[in-house]
Amino acid sequence: MRVQKLTNLRIEFVFGEVNDQLRRELRAFWGLYTNAYQEELSSFRVASRNSHGLKQMDLFKKPISRQPAALSRDQSGAINGIVFVVLRELDGSLELGTHAYFQRMYIVPESRQPRLANQLFRAFLHGFDRDAGKRDHRAKVLLAENINPGLQKAFMRRYFARLGFQMLGGNQLGGEIWVRKLKTYFSF
Repeated sequence: MRVQKLTNLRIEFVFGEVNDQLRRELRAFWGLYTNAYQEELSSFRVASRNSHGLKQMDLFKKPISRQPAALSRDQSGAINGIVFVVLRELDGSLELGTHAYFQRMYIVPESRQPRLANQLFRAFLHGFDRDAGKRDHRAKVLLAENINPGLQKAFMRRYFARLGFQMLGGNQLGGEIWVRKLKTYFSF
């Protein structure tokens, strides 16, 4: 596996601004990486299922929408990493409101480096906080699932805490669920 140098990082916040060109690029990206992404998720689920003893919870109802929020591009301009969000209705017993955004990130294997992951995630959070008017006002929280057992370590827990997240618990797939409150904006 060849690791790309990250000399010309190009990170874009794209939430609510997907034009036809970007839509075609995203289709091509997922055409190449959907299987790898799904296989990786499956392997993480198997490896981490019930491995951390956290309170298990079933958080989500049916997804309402799914969209890209931030992406990174390699030196050639091709997408090599993406943060996407899914708006979901929540189970009321969680006392987190009626809706939440659920975030996931995928970086192609040959581009994975802590620096890229950190910059992409921070750019996403900054843009998502800044553009509150583009978000669904019913969502009061952002949820992130850390399903990679290799990242379910103290250093990652400190990282999430520094970014304003609190651990909520675990899910039946073996992931850690983290929650971050969102400022909401409602206009007519």
